[in-house]
Amino acid sequence: MDQIANKKVLILESALELIRENGFHGCPISQVAKQASVAAGSVYTYFESKDEMILELYRYVKLVVLEEIREKDDPEKNFEARFFDFWNNLTSLYREKPAFQSFLDQFTSSPYNTDTVQLEDDPWGRWTEAFFRAGVESGQLRPLNPKILSIMVMGSAISLIRYTTYFKAKTASASKDLHLIPKMVWDGIKFQ
Repeated sequence: MDQIANKKVLILESALELIRENGFHGCPISQVAKQASVAAGSVYTYFESKDEMILELYRYVKLVVLEEIREKDDPEKNFEARFFDFWNNLTSLYREKPAFQSFLDQFTSSPYNTDTVQLEDDPWGRWTEAFFRAGVESGQLRPLNPKILSIMVMGSAISLIRYTTYFKAKTASASKDLHLIPKMVWDGIKFQ
């Protein structure tokens, strides 16, 4: 990655951490610049405004998630094994990068999540749809719309991540059973 791309990623990653700690309103460009150890003018080299930076963060997070998950997927495995790899890789990624899930939670419930943004090209959405379509076509998943399967699986994985992230005190009492969730989700979508 060249120096310009590195600086942009540094700014984005700094903004993610600040947003995680302080929310969108507690993340002024001056603080992003300070966190990234760059001049405030450098931030404006890449983004015309804070709003543009937040929209770019949304695309960036989804792209990083896609690259990480796609890279670890092995289409040569049977779909059940691929499903559990997908689940484990996704939940591990969000645990390793908690700012990602925090940002996505805030973004999706904010005014930034406009119809226009929702209708943008979505490589992550396309990939997950193709992933679940492969499961249907292999005969291992129920013959349902892959988007519906994706919603069910992603919703369950994200709920688990939220629970273990935001309710750590409660997680301890349920931890012995949390590992059952992906199996329960699999049992709900597999072709019987």
